[in-house]
Amino acid sequence: MNHEPEQQPKSQKLQGEEVAKHNDDKDCWVIIHGRAYDVTEFKEEHPGGKNIILKYAGKDATETYDPIHPPDTLEKFLDKGKHLGEVDMDTIEQEQVEEDPDEQDRQERIKRMPILEQCYNLMDFEAVARRVMKKTAWAYYSSGADDEIVCTSRRKVVIPPSTMLTQYIDHERKPFSIPQDMVPSKNTGRR
Repeated sequence: MNHEPEQQPKSQKLQGEEVAKHNDDKDCWVIIHGRAYDVTEFKEEHPGGKNIILKYAGKDATETYDPIHPPDTLEKFLDKGKHLGEVDMDTIEQEQVEEDPDEQDRQERIKRMPILEQCYNLMDFEAVARRVMKKTAWAYYSSGADDEIVCTSRRKVVIPPSTMLTQYIDHERKPFSIPQDMVPSKNTGRR
């Protein structure tokens, strides 16, 4: 019963009632950022499994989708013919979403998060991310699901001994700044 979407005039948006009809394993549409997508075939290939897609069949999945997908995921991985068009979000039935009890605490941690200039290395960024990201988002990104490299393997940084000029660091300067006259020449490796 998976019907092909009718060509939608540019000014006409899909209605929530129409999207809501496509809500099962054989005919599955979801709404993400106000646009409808036919994921009937894709759900079988979805790395997170088809059940999470079916949970949002015929509904708006944006809230769940955003924390764990890069912005260009649909453009990259879903056939353009499955991009159905804009949805009139005023016609979507709004579900009561239970607020995560940890969300208020997370919002407070976001307010106290250090500014970018206070993070000096990858471990600093990871520590901040672990505290302020939603649990599902942190689990996804720390697993290496985007680049197949897990967090622990990214921590190995090799610094050649010739770049270790700690005796020349001026501790009154900003972190990691070395006076230019102390930097080794690119050709000789000497000062």
